[in-house]
Amino acid sequence: MLDMRYHVISLVAVFLALGIGILLGTTLVERGLIAELRSETESLQETFSEVKDKNKSLNDDLNFYKGYTTESKPYMMADRLPERAFVVITGMEPDENTLESIHDAIISAGGNVPLTISMSTAAVYEEPALLQGLAQAFGLPAEPGVVKERVLAEVVEQLKNASNPEVLTMLDQVGVIQMKGVLPGPVTGAVLLGSIEEADVLEGTDLPLIRAFGAAEFPVVGVSGLEASDVAMITYKKNGISTVDHVNTVPGEVALVLVLQGRSGNYGSGRAAEQILPEP
Repeated sequence: MLDMRYHVISLVAVFLALGIGILLGTTLVERGLIAELRSETESLQETFSEVKDKNKSLNDDLNFYKGYTTESKPYMMADRLPERAFVVITGMEPDENTLESIHDAIISAGGNVPLTISMSTAAVYEEPALLQGLAQAFGLPAEPGVVKERVLAEVVEQLKNASNPEVLTMLDQVGVIQMKGVLPGPVTGAVLLGSIEEADVLEGTDLPLIRAFGAAEFPVVGVSGLEASDVAMITYKKNGISTVDHVNTVPGEVALVLVLQGRSGNYGSGRAAEQILPEP
């Protein structure tokens, strides 16, 4: 009986010792973890403060340079396009902010934009009634490709020579184009805000229009906003026209004015660009 009690007491003592050991060990481990976590937290707080200070410094620098570019724009652009007129050509739903930047750039340089033309996509020429009407007006077979090519050539002809501006009025009335403004006479050149078609079907309208400008030997520059896809500008570049892919920024406005002044090239920050601005 004594032996059994001894064994029971011994077992209780062993388990009690184990429990106390586990409790002490856990407490020590927890204290170590707490100390380690506290150290890591302090380190992260210090790093966060450094990053926050760095971001503030970078934002201050960015705001300074933004202010500089905005305030210096008149010095870079004034009187570069005196009394020159340009027409802007867009799709039916252009980005209004980018369109505003184009107008602002040209006007700031002393030029003007008397007319903006919004072009329909190639799909419009598949409408039988419209196709037949245009074919009769131009004395052409009622084939979409043939009629579209003639329409684009007529648009370019009127911009270059203003030989029969009523053609533009007729095209506006049937819905092939939409005009905002009036063509006062021949203009100096055109700005094509790409893309008229979706990026994967530029052959529909954009490229035939560029070819029409080329055939007439009349200058056109392709432009887009900074956030737009590179596809249109890359394609325009491959087809031999100057491009500006950041026209909704101050450097882009300056680049556009310099291109319209005769400094051809491909400018911006996208894959079509070779540099930001023309060489001095």
